[in-house]
Amino acid sequence: MTHAQPDCSDGCVVPSPEVITALKDLYIVSSALAQRGAYAQEIRDVQWRTMAQRAHEAKTALDQHGERAETHAIVVLRQMTKVCQNLVDRHAARQEIPVAVWREVGRLGRDAYECVNLTAPRERRADA
Repeated sequence: MTHAQPDCSDGCVVPSPEVITALKDLYIVSSALAQRGAYAQEIRDVQWRTMAQRAHEAKTALDQHGERAETHAIVVLRQMTKVCQNLVDRHAARQEIPVAVWREVGRLGRDAYECVNLTAPRERRADA
């Protein structure tokens, strides 16, 4: 079974640079933890703290974005942020995190990152 491309073609509204940066930062951390979690490898406390910090930063950026331009990309980014925060909460409560949850984190992260990359303006190359 293959995943379809996320539908990120819902207009030309681009998330703010703060949202893009916060979510890319969260994606990097959550992807690393998702890989470790999916293979039942140890995740150190410093990695959990980093995930908590990145999830908080992403939520803050999304809150500042507000309800304006609630595109598919923003919806996916909100979902990813919420799932990451839920993981941090489960870890703090010493609850087991099933492999399927880690896989979902990885999938959401990829979808969110792809949406950000599809909606973000492309930087002009110096030689263009």
